[in-house]
Amino acid sequence: MKKFIYLSCIAACSLTANAQTINFSNSFGVTYSFPAEIAGEMNFKGESVTVADKTFNLSEWSQININEDNVSPNTVEVKFSNSSAAINVAGNIAQYIDITVEGAHITIDQSDLVSETTCGEITYILKGESTDGSLTLNGSYKSTIELQGVSLLNPNGAALDIQNGKRIALSAKNGTVNTLEDGNGSQKGAISCKGHLELKGKGELNVKGNKSHAIYAKEYVEIKNLTLNISGAVKDGINCAQYLLMESGNVTIINTGDDAIQTAFKDDTDREPEDTGSIAIQGGTLTATISGDAAKCLKADGDIVISDGTLNLTSNSNGIWDSAKTKTKSSACIGADGNVTISGGNINLKATGSGGKGISCDGVFTADGGKTTIATTGGMLVYSNGTLNHNYTSNAERINSDYKSSSKGIKADGGVVINNGEFFITTATNNAEGIESKTTLEINGGTIFVKAYDDGINSSKDFRVNGGDLTVLSVVGDGLDSNGNLYITGGYIRTMGSGGAEMGLDAATENGCAVYITGGTVLSFGGSNTYPNKSGSTQAFVKTTGAIKADTEVSVKSGDEVLATFTIPTEYTSTRAVAYGPGNGPGGGGWQPGGASGNGSLMISCPTLKSGSSYTVINGTTSTTTTAVLTSSGR
Repeated sequence: MKKFIYLSCIAACSLTANAQTINFSNSFGVTYSFPAEIAGEMNFKGESVTVADKTFNLSEWSQININEDNVSPNTVEVKFSNSSAAINVAGNIAQYIDITVEGAHITIDQSDLVSETTCGEITYILKGESTDGSLTLNGSYKSTIELQGVSLLNPNGAALDIQNGKRIALSAKNGTVNTLEDGNGSQKGAISCKGHLELKGKGELNVKGNKSHAIYAKEYVEIKNLTLNISGAVKDGINCAQYLLMESGNVTIINTGDDAIQTAFKDDTDREPEDTGSIAIQGGTLTATISGDAAKCLKADGDIVISDGTLNLTSNSNGIWDSAKTKTKSSACIGADGNVTISGGNINLKATGSGGKGISCDGVFTADGGKTTIATTGGMLVYSNGTLNHNYTSNAERINSDYKSSSKGIKADGGVVINNGEFFITTATNNAEGIESKTTLEINGGTIFVKAYDDGINSSKDFRVNGGDLTVLSVVGDGLDSNGNLYITGGYIRTMGSGGAEMGLDAATENGCAVYITGGTVLSFGGSNTYPNKSGSTQAFVKTTGAIKADTEVSVKSGDEVLATFTIPTEYTSTRAVAYGPGNGPGGGGWQPGGASGNGSLMISCPTLKSGSSYTVINGTTSTTTTAVLTSSGR
């Protein structure tokens, strides 16, 4: 045998450059392949031979042969086959690669000498399948892992364990289907990466995390072109620090125990510039459905920025009682500890669990474009006497805010600013508002439709409408509700409260605040309205009482000239509309239900109205003559 090996080596020394390759193979399925121009002269020393700076102990290598196979430089190919694997290493990088094989579990140690000045980036190609296999990759320089039709299940750990803190490009080759799944162990994901993970390629990658997350990266994750299907995870579908960026591709995430995607960052004292904990969606299609308690489809420790793409996000998650923080905690389709900004894209959000939100952020919600559709149907969550009620239907005004959580279309603790974009928002249960700001709220443009069970749009402080097309309906609450001043300087506004004490326009007059109208075209209907009553309001309005009905027109005329026309939306209903009469109204005998067309207070304002002039308000088939004013007391 020894004589055969030596003769083979000597023969290899005389190889011509006719694309011939000398291969060193061992019994574990590892082959190092040296093209003639790489092999050059081989140096023998006792029982070893050195080829292109790679030394082989001849007693450990079962076969040396010569063929005309072409092996691409800078590649390592791993082909799995049930309980074994065949590995082929290109000769030009042989000195930088050491491989350990245990059945179909492959560990590759990439030398720390690998750099741009030595051999450059190495590509690891994975093929074949194994139900008891894995790849562990160690190194300290960026590399690419190319999936060319591989299926791996590791019953005792990660299918792909990348112990390399640099950029790793994980690419699924066009036309291939690839599957990675883990089992028991201490791993953080079926794909676990110590560094930066770029998920790319025009192929398909299917991942399932049976122990923790499906995909985990200690640093950032970027997604481009790839079709990525996460069929389940005990925890998050994708979990990473620093940030997640989706440029394009098609991502589907289902059956997660926690969030579909979560980003986090380290303590502020240990953060790098890219350590933002943010999520950025710039294109592609993202579809996610979650059901874990208080989970989020998108959850960021930092900001969430959506500039393009299609998002179909569904949260079927119920809220919980957080005993550590002594407060309720609810789910959301999009949730950020920082800001949420939407400037483009087609965003479809559905929240069905108790207290569920479409969008929730601790910072500012800003809209500059895009089309956003939000529907919440989950009940009000209340914690009382050690019990969680997931569909509380009684009056909750006296319940401490920490002990309750209502469904909302959009909720922002740091404020709401809508400059542009299209919004269609519906809510369906007790206390469920369409848009809520815990500070100020400003609308400068865009097209907004809200039909909320409770207040349509609510702000805890001043509320400003400077532009936009607004249709706001409430089933049992106010249309536009400001707990500060309400300023209207522009826009086309139809706002309808439910009746009774619930108004079309509501400002906190009990705190000395008021409605100020200086521009815009406004129709407001409710059991009453907060009318402008201070000198800062400069645009006149008219008011009448009566009933409004869905799909009818309301207009104001000066003689034969129509100054403003409004169509009552098809979606208009009110369970608390009122019929005025003896003993009814504020301070009277109480409000009487009047269905979808009960009498109420109707107010219209537009730029061409002149204070003191007489106008005709036409409501369906009813005409009323009234005088425009700048201020009016009462509500």
